[in-house]
Amino acid sequence: MKRLILFSILVAVLFVTPSVYAQRSFPLGFGNLALKVDYFRFTDSDLEDLDLENGVYIGIEGYVALLDTNLYLGMETGWAGTSSDTTGYYDGWRYKTDVDVDYVPIEFNVKYVFPIDPIMNFGVGAGLSANYFNINVDGYRYSDSEDDWLFGGQLFADLNFRMDPWFAGVNVKYQWTDDIELGGIDTDVSASNFRAGGQVGIMF
Repeated sequence: MKRLILFSILVAVLFVTPSVYAQRSFPLGFGNLALKVDYFRFTDSDLEDLDLENGVYIGIEGYVALLDTNLYLGMETGWAGTSSDTTGYYDGWRYKTDVDVDYVPIEFNVKYVFPIDPIMNFGVGAGLSANYFNINVDGYRYSDSEDDWLFGGQLFADLNFRMDPWFAGVNVKYQWTDDIELGGIDTDVSASNFRAGGQVGIMF
């Protein structure tokens, strides 16, 4: 008898759970994927002094709704690049030094979505991240490349418009990171950054 009751409960859960999700209207679908293109800016003044503050960020994010709520769990990763070059003279010879930075965040985020109307949604969120930072210097009689992994955290907001099954919107994010360590030396310079741009995605 106990087995029959347990089996009945299990069958009920299996059939009721999908119907709950089917009846529930999630603001951005039960899950979604989006491609992002953002303006990217390192906010540490030392990187600004090296003319390495501005760049472009290209990323991809994915979210899934948590149970029967407007709370979403997700991940984001992407790439941002900045570069600068300086010209100098040595022994009467003109030379140029190129500096390139690659930045790859790997983020784990929580986002809450507020439906404004049937097609417009406003989201706010926060998360933790592991971020890869690489700097490459190529100059006269000198070339070197160093990298570091940085722990970070971020706060963000976005505004999205539904066009079932698609959506598009705008976003802003600020991310804090540890100081960068290059060649075993703490530089006292962080890779904290600001991003603002747009995204387009699909809901499922």
